[in-house]
This record gives sequence, C-alpha cells and structure tokens, in this order.
Amino acid sequence: MSNVELSQKEQAEIVDKLISRLDETGPEEEFDEDLYNQLDERHKMQVDDAITEFVNGAVGSDTWNSDE
Repeated sequence: MSNVELSQKEQAEIVDKLISRLDETGPEEEFDEDLYNQLDERHKMQVDDAITEFVNGAVGSDTWNSDE
C-alpha cells in the first residue's frame, strides 16, 4: 500500500478498474487488493457494493449472505 494520498479522480479510476474486472475475474484470478487498499473508505464502499451486486446476480439471490 502506498502512503501517497490519491486524488478523487485517481480513486474513481481505480474503482472503475476494479468494478470492470468483476466480469473478467475467474476462479484462478485474484482480486487486486493492492489497488483496493489505496482507496479511502467511501471508494471502498463503492467497490464493495459492486461486488455484492455482482455476486447477487451470479448466485441468483440477494439474500445469499443472510440468515434467512
């Protein structure tokens, strides 16, 4: 992780990059944690929400991670 604070534009570009890779990520590929860890909390939440939405669609249920 870098100690250099990224601009909002740079963080938005990282968010776009991480989200666009969700469809391309296969079982043998790993999530780019180095990029993710450079984000502030607000931008991490955007990526987290996109991951949740992606998994909901892949699993076919938006309650897959609940106790229901």
